[in-house]
Amino acid sequence: MSHRWDALRSWHHDWAGLRVMMVGLDTRGFAVADTLTELGADVTVVSEGEHSSDLAQLVDVIGARLIVGLQEAEDLVAQWRPDVLVVSAGSTEHPLVQWADEEGVPVASDIELAWRLRDKNGEPAPWLLTAGGSEAGRAAHLTEAMLLAAGARAMACGDTTAGVPVLDALRVPEQWECLVVAVSAEDLRYSPSVAAWSAACLTSGTGAAVDLLGRVYEGAQVACVYNRADDATMHMVEEAEVEEGCRAIGFGAGIPGPSDFGVVEGILCDRAFLEERRESALEFGTVDMLDAAGLATASGLNEVLAAAALARSFGAPISALNAALRGLGTASE
Repeated sequence: MSHRWDALRSWHHDWAGLRVMMVGLDTRGFAVADTLTELGADVTVVSEGEHSSDLAQLVDVIGARLIVGLQEAEDLVAQWRPDVLVVSAGSTEHPLVQWADEEGVPVASDIELAWRLRDKNGEPAPWLLTAGGSEAGRAAHLTEAMLLAAGARAMACGDTTAGVPVLDALRVPEQWECLVVAVSAEDLRYSPSVAAWSAACLTSGTGAAVDLLGRVYEGAQVACVYNRADDATMHMVEEAEVEEGCRAIGFGAGIPGPSDFGVVEGILCDRAFLEERRESALEFGTVDMLDAAGLATASGLNEVLAAAALARSFGAPISALNAALRGLGTASE
């Protein structure tokens, strides 16, 4: 079955009159409603009532409608069949998602929507993706800090752990050079079009999350960054369909091999992004620097190493990584 949604792949396409049902009213859900009403879509937001009164009032201000409670929402879909159902990460098991799957109505995440709208201000900025629980948001912020230290116009966004919804990041007047987008397993379930410049999965999770998180690497262009202490993340990379020339880059607390990031006698090392990686490594910080920034933990070290790999894949110099880590230590004092 052909859907109008399938053809909408640009901010500059005709979104007017598209019937959209947004399931969930948090900051990400509101960003969806705000963006699509700006584009002329007909938007209904469904909430179970766990939203702030401020967001509820703003839904009315932007010209969308708010429905509170499942019964009223189910009554509406029978008469007002949406063209697409958009879900936030916490609502992917909602009964309306099951209804949409049964009825053949497309389901998308706000991440998928943002990917389609990323050309608002011109040539789309590449995305660096981080996945793997709360560590993904912290790694996204660390990557942002390293890119900013390199002079790049970059912003961390996406999952709630990253702070800013990606749709809000896209709509600022500034033309970003790079977006660092933190995503969850549930985000990836309904984000089939997203393809990163480089992607990192910090932890594999359990059960169905393992398969979903593996999607973060699909279509990656430059680097797939994986956790050497988590074999499942390495298998995700091995099974991913990526662009020709995309490299597998490992990270971990031990001595790094060629194409890895790691630690040698307390020194943080890059053995991936240099010509002589089989014989040497580039130093970009120390464990003592992480201690000063409150990151001298197993998870903190992983977040820093993954962020460093992503930033280097985008061209950040070693000096920028060092400057960012020093800045974190200063900020924590």
